[in-house]
Amino acid sequence: MHSFHINPFAAAVLLSALFMGVLGVLVIAPIACIEMTWNFFATHLGAMPAISPWQAMLLYLAVACIVYLFGWVQIEIKTGTVE
Repeated sequence: MHSFHINPFAAAVLLSALFMGVLGVLVIAPIACIEMTWNFFATHLGAMPAISPWQAMLLYLAVACIVYLFGWVQIEIKTGTVE
């Protein structure tokens, strides 16, 4: 079995890049899907204009806020003292 020695800075850079990539996929992929779906149906129905990625991001944030405000998803942050 081979063991690889990586210095801590390189490991931090690698893990940061991996984390940012996963975060990017979780944010960029839904926005791209919203934009493509909206634009596909908008061109076929003809009654709605096409949207840009910026507008798709705003729509994504609006839906996320509505889901949170209706209580379908709850975010709790608990703090306490360590004894």
